[in-house]
Amino acid sequence: MRHAERRVQTIGEFVTALRDTAGGLVWYRGQARADWPLLPSLARQPDGVRAELITIKRFKQNAAPFLAARPADEWEWVFLMQHHRAPTRLLDWSESPLVAMFFALWDSGHEESDAAVWCLDPIALNHHAGHRRRHERDILAFSIDREMDDYLPDNVNERVAPHNPVAAIGPRNSVRMVAQAGTFTVIHADATPIEAVSDNQNHIWKLVVPAASKALLRSELTLLGITEHSLFPDLDRVAVLAREMIQ
Repeated sequence: MRHAERRVQTIGEFVTALRDTAGGLVWYRGQARADWPLLPSLARQPDGVRAELITIKRFKQNAAPFLAARPADEWEWVFLMQHHRAPTRLLDWSESPLVAMFFALWDSGHEESDAAVWCLDPIALNHHAGHRRRHERDILAFSIDREMDDYLPDNVNERVAPHNPVAAIGPRNSVRMVAQAGTFTVIHADATPIEAVSDNQNHIWKLVVPAASKALLRSELTLLGITEHSLFPDLDRVAVLAREMIQ
């Protein structure tokens, strides 16, 4: 990996680790267990990517009554599925390290396990996939860059030739996406974890959160205003916040 694994026990140590390692354009992802691979939800299903098209078809079949507007293209369908936690080939990342830390700590079902904040250089990941842009900081974009057509569900299903995962930006078309500063990686036909791309793995590194430090870090994030309410700005969370005021 680009940097040796580091353990962070406080927000202060987290900031120091970021200062030491995270120069340039970096995306972040928090995971409740440090030993989990960086794989999207669809790749973790028994049939993996092979089941993608039937999943999309069933989602489309039943989603229509609940849509204010029909998605404009196939990628918008995939984003909608991701938003509502249906299995896709997308893996969520954030431009905010504090958002990633929140998600590393959010799932209390793994309280006894070390968590992790993964750090990704999206430009380096895309270089591994053979994508170099005219401007060095240009990131591939869904529904804009033709290179992303190879990652459309129909094309992946044909398995013409497998490709490496890539990093890409999409429209932040919900208040949740804006609040979480969301970005994505997407795999192709092969379920290749992001950390397994290339031999030198110079695009990725990991900051480990010890299990014993989770409670303290949660309290520090709350002091900084990084809460469920701030990252999931909807009426359900507004109601929860109101209830908490009288408990």
